[in-house]
Amino acid sequence: MTVLPISLEIAIAAPALALSHGDQFDRIIAATAQVHNVPLITNGANITDAGVIATLW
Repeated sequence: MTVLPISLEIAIAAPALALSHGDQFDRIIAATAQVHNVPLITNGANITDAGVIATLW
């Protein structure tokens, strides 16, 4: 596991994600995966149901 810092690019991408809820932590997690072009390992329905990033679980 690698801990990735919240970069300016992630901070800008997070609020732009088309997630139907306002959970800022989910937005930052999803934006981090998007910016680094990696799938996110999660079963969190808020992220998986949105289909905005690739997820595994």
